This record gives sequence, C-alpha cells and structure tokens, in this order.
Amino acid sequence: MVRKTVVCLGDSLTFGYPYSPDDSWVAYVDNRCPLKMINAGINGNTMEEMNERYQRNVQRHCPDFLVILGGTNDAYNPEISCAETIYYLEDIIKKAQQDNIIPVVALPMPVLDHYASGKLERIRREEKELADRYGLYCLDFADAFTNTEGKVKEELYLDSVHPNKAGYEAMGELALSFFQGIFQSKSGSDF
Repeated sequence: MVRKTVVCLGDSLTFGYPYSPDDSWVAYVDNRCPLKMINAGINGNTMEEMNERYQRNVQRHCPDFLVILGGTNDAYNPEISCAETIYYLEDIIKKAQQDNIIPVVALPMPVLDHYASGKLERIRREEKELADRYGLYCLDFADAFTNTEGKVKEELYLDSVHPNKAGYEAMGELALSFFQGIFQSKSGSDF
C-alpha cells in the first residue's frame, strides 16, 4: 500500500509552539499511523502568509491531503477582517483542488481571552461555512478543548492561546481519529 502524504499548513498551533514540531499534533499522528505527515506550521502566520507560501510548503510535496489550520493570528490583528481571512482560505482551497490535493479545513480551538474570542468565533463559523459550501472535510479542534457541556478545558492550555503538551496530544488524538474515519469510510479498513 502506498503511504499517503498529508501537509499540515498552519501557524504556531500546527508548529507545536512553544515546544517543537516533535511535540505537535502533527507529530502525534505521524508517529501512530502510516500517513506521512509534514508539518508546515510557522509561528505567527496569518492566512494570507500561509497562502503566499503554498507553492514552497505544499505544492512541492505533492501531498494527497492538505490540512489548513489558521485564523487565530488573524483574529488578533485588528487590520485583518474576517472576510480577508476567508478570502485567503478559499484561495488555498482552490489551489489545492487545482493540484488534485484534498483540502481539509481545520478549525482552531477557542482562545481564553476576550480580546480575540468573538472575532475568532466568527472566523471559525465562516471557515466551517466555506468547508460546507465546497463539500470538504472539516476537522474542528474545539472538540478536543471542550467538554460535553461545551465548557473549555482550560487545563489543556499553556497560555490563553497555545496548548500545553497535553493539549497538543488531545489535538493529535482528535486528528488521528479524524483520519482513521476518512480511510475507514473510503476503504472499509484502517488506513
């Protein structure tokens, strides 16, 4: 069986900040399944910056899947509108589809401070609507950071934005289950 390649395009939440890519959710999945996971997370990136590096960080790997996780830094930047964030996400999606790469829209988890939480919720909602409009897979990392009552699991955060090691592990468990679900539905078996 040919090993599928997944590029994970993102910001610090993909990179594994403040630790290293070895502690990221991407590495967690890579170490537990036959997918070849490539961490293309850059700390501080906005969706526009991810779009600008599509060719060098995604296209050159010729992946089967592209996970796009962004929007948190956009939410903290008052000069970036929600519409701009969605515009650049849609451009990344279109590029991936032109390259016969299956895009996966990953929704960032909530932040714990009030400065950006409202804008981030709107970005998350619009990212989900865009994924639905294109009929794409959607990986919602909020599922790893909220309990069954919808309350945020603060113990998984290092600060108000970034996961601690247990938080990255929770993201990894969610992503692993997500990919197992994709491959079970496509082939009837794990990976």
